[in-house]
Amino acid sequence: MSLAINKMTLSEQIYHVLREDILNQEIRCGEKLTLQSLKERFQVSHTPIREALTRLAEDNLITYYSNVGVTVVTLNDQDIREIFEFNGDLDCLALQYAMHNAHKTEFLAELDEIVKTSSAHLEKNDLLQWSEFSDAFHLVFYKYANNSRLEIAAKKLRAQTTLLYNLYHFESQNAKLIQEDHIRINEALQKSQIEKAKTFFKEHLNRDMMLALSTSDKIRY
Repeated sequence: MSLAINKMTLSEQIYHVLREDILNQEIRCGEKLTLQSLKERFQVSHTPIREALTRLAEDNLITYYSNVGVTVVTLNDQDIREIFEFNGDLDCLALQYAMHNAHKTEFLAELDEIVKTSSAHLEKNDLLQWSEFSDAFHLVFYKYANNSRLEIAAKKLRAQTTLLYNLYHFESQNAKLIQEDHIRINEALQKSQIEKAKTFFKEHLNRDMMLALSTSDKIRY
């Protein structure tokens, strides 16, 4: 594979290609990747490959098993439960901060627009576009929470969370259930019913956790 010349550095290009391959399970969880095999695939030296792998390790998507290669992360049922439970705590905290932000009006307007747009994409059965706005639904809370440490904590989980979301997000029935949850949360927040919205959020992430657990065999290597 020869990388095209663009504005990204070689290491950035390799990072994005490998990240997408892992998140979409083109490269399976538990699979070992050697520096030599990656060098042959991308037709580059070891340096940009090591730089890309360092970023993937920071995303918690790989671990180094020696000086010659890495192993893609594996997630068991306990890992999945911990990820969704912690995400639930972080999302509810971000929600609370966003609702007490000086820019609350802008936050609620943007949240409402995201929900309306994602609903429109789902009605057209455009699951790819819907999924992007489904992700945006969660990210907008952190945007308006205005707390860098909260954002850093969430970012450490984001790649693994996306890996799990990809297991079930693109099935129409699951997408409809997720969208219904987003609508309920949005409606509660538009009425400033913060505690009700947090309860809905917890229920939503618990549903997501059960969906991930029911499809987790897809990431067994």
